[in-house]
Amino acid sequence: MSYVLLVVACLNGQPDECRQHRLPLPQITNATACHLGGAARLRDWIADHREWRLTDVKCLASSKVASAQN
Repeated sequence: MSYVLLVVACLNGQPDECRQHRLPLPQITNATACHLGGAARLRDWIADHREWRLTDVKCLASSKVASAQN
């Protein structure tokens, strides 16, 4: 089972413009590793997306994210 970080972020200066971003973590195989490895992935995402402000982050199994989309 692989994991994904589900990030909710809002544009700086436009607090009503919020979006979900899914950051895949294909090398992660358990919840503990998701939290530890996800922190590094999230740090990189934040550095590359300075126009966004985080409002929520969750570590989820990919299968749960897929079922939530249906």
